[in-house]
Amino acid sequence: MIRTALAGRAFCAVAVCSALAAPSAVAAPDSVPAPPQGCTPTPLAAAAASGSTVCVHRLLVTETTNTEEQNHTTFTVTDHVSTLTATVPNWWPSGGPVAGMVITMWGHTENGVFKVDRWIDLTDVSAGRVPEHRMVWIATYVFLLDPQNGGDGDIHAQTANGCPGAGVTTETTPPLRGYVDHPALPGLKSSTDRTDEPSNHMADAPPAGVPVMILGATRYDYGFGWWELHPIRAWRFLTSAELKALQAECAANPVPELDRSGPAPVPFGFPPCTDGSEFGNAPGYVPCKPQCYVSHTAIGQLEQLSGPCTGITPVLTPSQEPLSTTGASSTPSHPPPSSGGRHEGGAGSGHPGAGEKQWGVTLTHVYGHDCRRLRDPHGRRGRAFRLCVLAMARLAGGETHSPRFACRHEPRHRPARRRGHRYRGSYYVRCVAAGRQLLHRLSHHRVSED
Repeated sequence: MIRTALAGRAFCAVAVCSALAAPSAVAAPDSVPAPPQGCTPTPLAAAAASGSTVCVHRLLVTETTNTEEQNHTTFTVTDHVSTLTATVPNWWPSGGPVAGMVITMWGHTENGVFKVDRWIDLTDVSAGRVPEHRMVWIATYVFLLDPQNGGDGDIHAQTANGCPGAGVTTETTPPLRGYVDHPALPGLKSSTDRTDEPSNHMADAPPAGVPVMILGATRYDYGFGWWELHPIRAWRFLTSAELKALQAECAANPVPELDRSGPAPVPFGFPPCTDGSEFGNAPGYVPCKPQCYVSHTAIGQLEQLSGPCTGITPVLTPSQEPLSTTGASSTPSHPPPSSGGRHEGGAGSGHPGAGEKQWGVTLTHVYGHDCRRLRDPHGRRGRAFRLCVLAMARLAGGETHSPRFACRHEPRHRPARRRGHRYRGSYYVRCVAAGRQLLHRLSHHRVSED
């Protein structure tokens, strides 16, 4: 996790997103959805006795227990014939389900305990039909994709909204490779292979520069002291109505709110505390305080909360079985007409749509000074300038460490000189120089995931 949100602002925006994607009454399906790829269904009664990895399809989670925060989640499932108690031992990559979910799970029995390697939600999450307060949708723009090659295998999809200025780290994880619910992207595929580099699974992550709705589980990272969406379980393009609602929110609060405590103002915060697991006990950092978490859920009951939960109201846990679908998505498979698409230069490559302009406000506030030498001869922020601020964002976010690579789409011709300025070199040369200066400035502030 290398970046975070201004947590208050980012998750205030979530309330709007929850309203945009609010669940609706859906009739129970007439047929059981087909098992997902890689699943040869095993009866639940037989799964408990299997020492090898098996897949059990379409189970209702009836109860969950977390005796400690971010620890093994123990939960009970049923197929309405048999029941089984299972646990998620490797908690961090996927977390555990909550009561009411309808899931498919892969796992094996070890010492009398069924240990879950992967689970996916069968509700049509791409349509936003999930109960509120369980997982959250955020309507946002991704401005860089950062696959953690050589690290833990996650893909960071770093988001930022231009106004109000807010961003949050959202991440795909290896257990969900190939199972993230999303529209098809031409030329991009993701297998279920968990052994190769995450850069081979970019289809699981939402594209940069396009307005999207991302669904993920909120969790607190004690290594960096921030909230994030981890893992991403679904993403989809915004509808035109949702894009208008997001733009209306921006118009109501047009002033970017940036964190200025670090070497450059950013729409996401620098780590305020740490448990020492990510970058040691660095000077000036204090241990992160405990957070409120859900310790128990059961269908038809109020959730039980533990930790410092003053001001947080428990919610009733409904069953999602009536929401389960055959998996056919009813959401847009293409971006709304007013947004930019994925193209060679990525977001900001010279043809920004209305959506890109909104989040481009934030990039300009953050990196505009670095790219001041790439304004056109009349002092305007043209194509070269927009390409430059995107290149700076990718360098600062760790997507690449090469200024030459980040600036590769810049024009190679030398622009006319601006009156009163002695800038030399092509737009490309100026961008590379700006990138080197940015990396030098941030060299003592970067934290990375390994």
